[in-house]
Amino acid sequence: MARIFISCRHAHRLISGECDHALRWHQRVVLRLHLLGCDACSTVRRNFAFLSRATRRLGGNSDS
Repeated sequence: MARIFISCRHAHRLISGECDHALRWHQRVVLRLHLLGCDACSTVRRNFAFLSRATRRLGGNSDS
């Protein structure tokens, strides 16, 4: 049986992983449950998303 409650360290690995590939459904569920109760990890996820968007925009810049 999969663990429902995860540590912040595990949540950070999932957050990082979702930037590279789609998470499995159970990974998305446990991450979402963790984020509901953890403001720190929610902030980490927002920061990862911001950095990911910024990196894509810079990589798509053809002015160089």
